[in-house]
Amino acid sequence: MLIYLIGLPGSGKSTIGKTLAQKLKYEYFDMDDAICAREQKTIEEIFADKGENYFRELEHEILHETFDLKNTIISTGGGVPCFFDNINEMKRNGLTIFINPTMDELANRLGGQGGANRPMLKGKSHKQVLDFIETKYKERAPYYEQAKLIFSTNKLKPQDILDRLKKDKLIS
Repeated sequence: MLIYLIGLPGSGKSTIGKTLAQKLKYEYFDMDDAICAREQKTIEEIFADKGENYFRELEHEILHETFDLKNTIISTGGGVPCFFDNINEMKRNGLTIFINPTMDELANRLGGQGGANRPMLKGKSHKQVLDFIETKYKERAPYYEQAKLIFSTNKLKPQDILDRLKKDKLIS
């Protein structure tokens, strides 16, 4: 089974994904890491050198490569579900889980040092980070909310996801 973790930047996709993969004895795959490795650049360098359209095409390619994986937790970039037909392709090929902490929690996580490796947020005040997140959420919510499972909490633990997967008989 493939499990796709979707949500805004800072929602915990990578952190939760790694631990969830260990608990399930699954592989772990981070789409952003795969893109950076392929291009030998950071995401901000890819955006600066080749633009967003190029980056979104790369994401789409990498997403298609995940369809051949088995028993893998996949952390997607925040925008992956929102371009091309990616959300529907993820739903056809695996289980989608939307990790949805509050906007204020995301602003806390992404403000200051949490936003240091995110060029769009570098040097922004808490209010500016919050405004950015709220705008992104409004744009992306129609895609994120198509996920099979939605976890809206600031204190999500991998065990919470595991318990829900078992309760809903999505895994044995």
